[in-house]
Amino acid sequence: MRPLTTLNVIGLNSGTSMDGIDAALFAIGPARTDAGCQANGVPKLTFELISSELVPFDPAFKRQMERLVASGEASLKQVCLLNSSLGEIFAQACQRLIRSAQKKGIEVDLIGSHGQTIWHAPTPGPFFGTTTAGTLQLGDPAYIAALTGVTTVGDFRTTDLALGGQGAPLVSFADQVLFGSFGKAVGVLNLGGIANITVIDEHGEAIMAFDTGPANVLLDEATRLLFDKEYDAAGAIAGRGKVQDKLLKQLLGHPYLSLKPPKTTGRELFGRTFAAQCVNDWQAQDVSSEDIVATLTAFTAASVANAYSDFIRDKQKLTRLVLGGGGEANKTLVAMLAERWPAKVEILSHEDFGVSAKFKEALLFALLAYTTYFEIPNNVPACTGAKRKACLGKVVKA
Repeated sequence: MRPLTTLNVIGLNSGTSMDGIDAALFAIGPARTDAGCQANGVPKLTFELISSELVPFDPAFKRQMERLVASGEASLKQVCLLNSSLGEIFAQACQRLIRSAQKKGIEVDLIGSHGQTIWHAPTPGPFFGTTTAGTLQLGDPAYIAALTGVTTVGDFRTTDLALGGQGAPLVSFADQVLFGSFGKAVGVLNLGGIANITVIDEHGEAIMAFDTGPANVLLDEATRLLFDKEYDAAGAIAGRGKVQDKLLKQLLGHPYLSLKPPKTTGRELFGRTFAAQCVNDWQAQDVSSEDIVATLTAFTAASVANAYSDFIRDKQKLTRLVLGGGGEANKTLVAMLAERWPAKVEILSHEDFGVSAKFKEALLFALLAYTTYFEIPNNVPACTGAKRKACLGKVVKA
């Protein structure tokens, strides 16, 4: 392992919701020399947010990309060109941050890019006479490195998958770094397009993490179909509706929810097709638009609470949840989650710990790039199911 130094690192992320690119520049370095390592073996690191950008995709580009992913089918030409065009778009987001930093006399040393998940198939299955699993994030890091002149680390999930893991949730590594030194057990719940939870014990170890099921992805799709809005702001639409318990019970019978962790999912399972089927079927039963959104919101809350009861509570009791992701702002969803949690729970935000929830994923990929660059293993086998620890990502020299 190389001696640690402070680097200025850009982290890039585009999540399941495909809203655009979260881009942020951080100064990351070792804590004071006598700090040693955390209980999980990761050197204690400090980070400082220098600047950030939320870069939306062009609306027409976004619509085409969503259609491609929702269809589950694409030509080789489409996959090829989407990989390079996304690489160029991610590079443009970096260039904005680089120009801003240079005006302050700051040079960017490293970039970490998650890319855009197009397909995630972590469970081995038959394919052309073989048995394999796979994951595909587009946005070639070679384009980012070439166009910015900065060494770039990308394609973080595949090494974990090759080692028998799910390739996710990667965020459990950042959760260890950010929440592993408080001496209390905590559940870190990200309500992005998909809901995922990391369980940190009182020793600072991430003992498990998995995708509980859908979060905003179904709510956003249904809100677009029914109200021609991009999302249910603050959960106002759901708040006006009534949860249809019979329909909710049917949703909670989905096979994914009963699978034991480690497990991960995405739009290929809970996406536009799933949402459209719910909307069409329920409208045919004269369910109101508000009730549809309320029921899907309750589906997210109930699936998270049930995942705690079914898979977590016997291993680690949680009375504290730290919320992140866009769903944190959905007041109806948060209220439903607290109501359905099987015990009294304290619900906190990332900001309560001095962490920007908006750029948590960008920080994750900056941290992954930094630790890979310094040859520090950064997957969490207890959470992903990988056979061993490893450095994630592929390094592309500028």
